[in-house]
Amino acid sequence: MTHHWFPMRAASFLLLLAALPLFGEESPSEPPAQTPSVQETQAQTQPLSTPSPSGQTTLVQQAQASQTILSSSPANDAARFLAGLPVPSGSQIAPLTQEPSWQAHARSMNQAFSQLEQRQLNNIRIFRAENIAPVTQQSHTCVYLFSGPDFLYADAMFSDCSTFVLQGLEPVDPLPNLTTVPPATLAGTLQNIQISLNTILSFSFFKTKDMREEFQRSELKGVLPAMLVFMARTGKDIKGIEYLSLDKAGAVVPGFQGATRGAKITFADSATGSQKVLYYFTSDLSDDALKRNPGLLHFCEGLGPSNSLLKAASYLLHEGGFDTVRNFLLQNSAAILQDDSGIPVHFFTPDRWTLRFFGIYTGPIALFKKFDQADLRQFYAASSPKPLTFGFGYRWNSRTSTMFLAVRK
Repeated sequence: MTHHWFPMRAASFLLLLAALPLFGEESPSEPPAQTPSVQETQAQTQPLSTPSPSGQTTLVQQAQASQTILSSSPANDAARFLAGLPVPSGSQIAPLTQEPSWQAHARSMNQAFSQLEQRQLNNIRIFRAENIAPVTQQSHTCVYLFSGPDFLYADAMFSDCSTFVLQGLEPVDPLPNLTTVPPATLAGTLQNIQISLNTILSFSFFKTKDMREEFQRSELKGVLPAMLVFMARTGKDIKGIEYLSLDKAGAVVPGFQGATRGAKITFADSATGSQKVLYYFTSDLSDDALKRNPGLLHFCEGLGPSNSLLKAASYLLHEGGFDTVRNFLLQNSAAILQDDSGIPVHFFTPDRWTLRFFGIYTGPIALFKKFDQADLRQFYAASSPKPLTFGFGYRWNSRTSTMFLAVRK
């Protein structure tokens, strides 16, 4: 689905494939200077051997530690294979892990997620426990619109939730049987996964334009490969994948027969043993599109008040064209965690919302400078926010990142 007017998530202003070595290094201290047109931007990670502050192993240590920790199922085996993690020896795809291309892929993924743990995820877990979890217990549903396949940050910020709903313009394509993919093609697919995940692992968001091209270029198309990598690397045991869709009233329809196509992934969290579900839907959230097909909003409404997440959302909710989805989030969220690219702060009226500010607000990046919020600047000046120890959104450096949490009264 192509809309020449629809800004694509996450900064194409970062020409990383030319400037950043694949996976192996820390993010540079300052972002690359080159930026794209607004037409190339629309909104928008666990580790190895570092113990958590509580002394417990990290989620990815759990994912890696033993082949017996996670049960074997075709979906789970595929997720672990794509993530560069061992699969059970009895799996049909176990022989594929003996290929040099997979072993090189596993080394690259181990290094990338290890660095991510140290730079981002460990700090996010501490922050979440202290600042998010205590005030977001009203809901166990996380709705993350304009997310693309970014399960990573939904899970990191709202790990207490049992239901996750993600949305993007990127399609869902069924996974093929990996044993039927020619070896050379499969090796190219693994390399493509590394390329497509490069920016989110380094900068906390996707380069959507490049991501779409990369997802469609390999044998494994669509958003599922990236989501499965994130799930495996965060210690999730995938029980099954169901391809489904929604009708215009928000009712679930089997297969891709409804107006809004998607997937349902059932999984267990190995850290807690709790059973959870992740939905992803391909949907256009512009006002005109929602008039024709409001199915996704009806579906989310049926889940009850949610903890909503907005990150690197291209400031779509700041001006006309996305009023319907903005109003929906304000009416149906128990809490909203976002950077300044989400809902403008003036919509959070003090009679309905309690606001908590974190990090620093220096205004939008140059590409979005017209969306500077003077009132948000005043809130930051008056509230002495707690610094962030991790990057979030377009201002991906922790020293310049903006985040605030709105909790309904």
